[in-house]
Amino acid sequence: MKARLIAVLMLGVLGATPVLAEPEPTLDAFAGMATGHGRFRSALIGLDRGFTITTRGRQAGGYFVLDQQFRFDDGETDRRVWRFRRVGPGRYAGTRKDVIGEAVVRVEGSRITMTYDVLVPRRDGSKLTLHFEDRISREGPRAIFNKATIYTLGLPVGSVETKLVRR
Repeated sequence: MKARLIAVLMLGVLGATPVLAEPEPTLDAFAGMATGHGRFRSALIGLDRGFTITTRGRQAGGYFVLDQQFRFDDGETDRRVWRFRRVGPGRYAGTRKDVIGEAVVRVEGSRITMTYDVLVPRRDGSKLTLHFEDRISREGPRAIFNKATIYTLGLPVGSVETKLVRR
């Protein structure tokens, strides 16, 4: 902050008009530890499944790592680890073990959008591709809300809603 103030004062002394850029939007909404609850729903297959989630977000080298731990209402657990890298102003690419290719992530102020495809195993051994469109927004300084729509073959087949609160 002190260096920025000195730079602004120096520009003023030299007769230049300082231009203060807005801070670069980041994934800091996910930094640190958070806990929350969510629900998967699909009227098509009669699914209504609640879960508790714990997350830990941190910088690791040139990546932002988001470690998600799920405990479903039926006792099943799952862990998903995202790795995001910055690819441009307010833009990131994300990878996860079950994601096909890379997720496209855009950060605009307090909103984050993500689109990605997931390969899901079926009971018969085949695999199904699901497309996710996540809309994430901040709800105050410590809480975030995620509403995702799930598609297959271009048709909406389900949704996921999650609310997280930073510890």
